[in-house]
Amino acid sequence: MAKYFVNFSILHIIFVAIIFAIIIFICIKFKFYKRLVILNLAFLIGVFYFIGGANIFMQDEIAGDVQILGRIKSANYYQDYDSYILDDVKINGENKNFSISIMVYGETDIDIGSIITFSDKLETVNLFDEDDAFSTYYYKLNAPYKSYINYENITNIESGYIKLNESIVQSFYEYLTTICNKDMAGFITCVIFGDKTNVAPDIESVYFESGMSHLLAVSGMHIVILVSIITFFLNKLHTKKWINFLVIFFPLIFFVYLCDFAPSVVRALIMSLIVSLGEVFGKKYDRLNSIALGAMIILCVKPLYIFDYGFLLSFICIFCIFTLTKPFTKMFQKLGAKKCSSALGLTLSVQLGLIPLLMTISESFNIISLAVNLICVPLFEFAFVLTLVVVPLCVIMPFLSFLFTFVQFIYNLVTEFAGAVSALGWAYIPLVNFGNIFTISSYIGIFCASGYVKAQIKVKTIVVTLIFLLAIIFSGAIFLI
Repeated sequence: MAKYFVNFSILHIIFVAIIFAIIIFICIKFKFYKRLVILNLAFLIGVFYFIGGANIFMQDEIAGDVQILGRIKSANYYQDYDSYILDDVKINGENKNFSISIMVYGETDIDIGSIITFSDKLETVNLFDEDDAFSTYYYKLNAPYKSYINYENITNIESGYIKLNESIVQSFYEYLTTICNKDMAGFITCVIFGDKTNVAPDIESVYFESGMSHLLAVSGMHIVILVSIITFFLNKLHTKKWINFLVIFFPLIFFVYLCDFAPSVVRALIMSLIVSLGEVFGKKYDRLNSIALGAMIILCVKPLYIFDYGFLLSFICIFCIFTLTKPFTKMFQKLGAKKCSSALGLTLSVQLGLIPLLMTISESFNIISLAVNLICVPLFEFAFVLTLVVVPLCVIMPFLSFLFTFVQFIYNLVTEFAGAVSALGWAYIPLVNFGNIFTISSYIGIFCASGYVKAQIKVKTIVVTLIFLLAIIFSGAIFLI
């Protein structure tokens, strides 16, 4: 809401005022004075963090051509142009603490780690465009400037250096190209580390259109599998709990570093470490508080991630699992699907729970993805585990590289499923964007309807109905204005 406060949006200010009035009433009625103080402080800190988080993008416009030197941190190669991110930037010989995004047209394919020099104009990046869309790509990369140049404009290209995480990911990709084709190597590198540099654009779009783009994102699945593997061996050794925590902590931190601290991985890391710490100190694991702690830690570093759809999808996905899986599982058990009720409940809670957010991102939703995810997610998890096992075996014993054929087969099968679903034009239902207030209210309603709120069903029904009525009124007023 801080963004709307800065823009002085009256309806959003009224909406927040009503929410605060309800919170104040509840806190006073039940004498939650400390919680009321904390909530108010948290809101004020959030407002200041929004302003502070935007500071890096409040750069002065640079007039005329400037001399730019920088190291290529990441690259995406396309048919007509290549997209690069430069770090360790110098502008007219002066060191800068931000990155620059450049689009290079012509015959390029410059390697990651190379240091390039060119002269050109720099265009400032607006955090929010004319349609109020957040510049996620530039914010993640800390790039307040961008430039469009031809290959001929680059005056010097020299060998630079590759950082440790870049070197490991690149080495992994290069090894895979020796046992499979480049497209598959880029795909698997993306699956393991979240690096989309070498992913074919058509494959990425197929997964997005089919509602299975979450499979290409490094997420909690990766952390859970890694923790499970490490815990399995630790349990065999019967080590002490604090030793278990340390053994889990360092590999996970290193893996998150290799994934360039993607929000979804950091969230999963924090939640996993909370579980491990709880076992060390004999404390009960609190799922919702662990989500909140993960979000706060990330937002303290990158406050404007609150506008990033990848960040929101990651956290809301887990929130929906915690709040909706249990009632949906019970529903399927009553319908007679006892054996698969857990899997059905989990999938439905994620797919339906994400719709309010998807309404602000996409214009349509593929209803077949609900069923296909039931098949593809377990297959994908199995392929991921096999990759972690088979690739090291192939490195140590090259004659076993034929085992990788089975891994490729599973990934290709999932991709075929994604392609088939994305091609079903009739399976897409239109989504209408009712605005942020409706989206926020939907998740408040889901929380109030969940088992976390101890109240009678009649009371819950009234509260949830009032929440959605309020959301519809405000959303309608915004549309009319």
